[in-house]
Amino acid sequence: MATYTNTLPAFMAESSELAQEISITGKWEPINGRSFFTNSKDGTAMLEEWQAIHKEASHSQGVLRTEINQAIGHEGVLVHHVFENENSLVDYFNTTASEHQMALKQVAKPRHHLVRGAQLSVELRETIASKIDAVFANYLFGYVKNDFKKQDPASAIQVTAKWTCKDQASLDELIYWWQEVGSQAYHMEAGLVRFEVYEVIGEKALIIHETFENSDELKFHLTKGTAAIYKKEIDGIAFPENYFFRGPVSWMIRTYSKFMHLPATYSKLSLAFEVAGGSRSEGLIELKTKSTNTINMKNENVMVVYKWTAKEGKGEDLKAIYQEVSKQMQSNEPGALNVQCFYDEAKNSLVVMDLFADTASVGFHLGTTAASHFGDLLQIANPGEFWFCGDVPQEMQEAARSMGLQATFAPNVFGFERA
Repeated sequence: MATYTNTLPAFMAESSELAQEISITGKWEPINGRSFFTNSKDGTAMLEEWQAIHKEASHSQGVLRTEINQAIGHEGVLVHHVFENENSLVDYFNTTASEHQMALKQVAKPRHHLVRGAQLSVELRETIASKIDAVFANYLFGYVKNDFKKQDPASAIQVTAKWTCKDQASLDELIYWWQEVGSQAYHMEAGLVRFEVYEVIGEKALIIHETFENSDELKFHLTKGTAAIYKKEIDGIAFPENYFFRGPVSWMIRTYSKFMHLPATYSKLSLAFEVAGGSRSEGLIELKTKSTNTINMKNENVMVVYKWTAKEGKGEDLKAIYQEVSKQMQSNEPGALNVQCFYDEAKNSLVVMDLFADTASVGFHLGTTAASHFGDLLQIANPGEFWFCGDVPQEMQEAARSMGLQATFAPNVFGFERA
C-alpha cells in the first residue's frame, strides 16, 4: 500500500491564528421539499423566525458574525455564524437557538451543518449535536494572505466543503492531495486568498474552506487552477458531500457545477451582522472613522441623501432604528465611508446622508442592512425622495425602484472641493 507524506511549505505549516473562534455553516430546507416554499405561509414563517434569530444574535456577546442567506436555485436558507469561543457558542445554542428551534422545525429541517475551529472540545460537540445534525472538524493546515484583511463582501466568494474518503482510500492520501492543492494555489492563484483544511472528527473526511476575491478567481480555480489540476486524483479517492457557496457566484459557474454533479448550495447575502473589526475567521476590517462631518467625495463615490418622516408618536422609534442602522453599517460595511443623520423636530423628519466608496458598496448596503430594516421603517415612517448622487448602473437603479423608493439618480457634472 502506498504511503503518502509531504512536507508542508512554511506558509502552510504555521500554527492556526484562529485562537478560540468557531465557525458554523449549514442550511435549512422545507420539511416536505415542496417548490415555491419561499413565498408560502410556511416559508414566510421560517424567514420571520430567522430574522428574529439574526436580530437577537447580533446583540449577543461573543457572536462575531451571523448571516442568513437565501439559497439560489432551490428552496432553503443557508446560515453562517462565527463565535468568539466555545462559551459564546454554547450560550447561543442554549438561549437564542433553543427558543426558536421548535418554531423552525415545524416547517423546515436543519441539514449538513459544518462546524470548524482550531480544537473543538467533546462538551461543545455534544451540545451542538443535541440540537442539530452536525459534522465537527479541527484545523490541520492552511494559509491566509494579506494579514487576514477582509475581502470586499460585495464581490468575495466563500466556499466551505466536505470531502469524504471512498471505502478503500486512506485519509492520509486525501490530506496529501489537498496539501498539493494549497501549495500550488498559493503561488498560482493570487485571488485565492484563504485556504484552510480541517480534519473531520470520527470520519475519514476533510472540510475545506476557501476565500476568493471574486467570481472570476473562482472560475479560474475550477477550470484552470488547482481544482482542475488535481481533480482526477481527488475524485479518485473521495467524493464531495456538501459545497456551500456564499457570495455573488456567476451564473456560468453555477451551471458548470451542475454539469460536474457538484452537490452545491449557492446563496445570496440577505441578512448579515459583523462586530467592529471583523474576526480571524472571516477577515479583519480596518475601521477608519472620523469625528467630523466633513464629506470628501471622489469620482467613484456615490452619495445617497434621503428623508423619512415619522408617523405620529413614532419619532423616537425612528431615531432608534437609525442608530442601529448606523451601528451595523460601521461594523459590517467597509464601503460605507461616512454616515450622518439629521433630525427636524418640528416636522418629525430624519434626513440621512450616506457616502459609499463605490456602487458595489451601495448594492451591498441595499441587500443587507437596508433590506433588514426596511419593513420596520415602513411601519413607523413614510419615505421621502431618495437622491443617488454619482454614477449608478441601470440594474442598481431598477433594484432601488423595486423597493418602492422615489429615487432620483444624478451623475456628477461639475463643482469644486475646497481643501
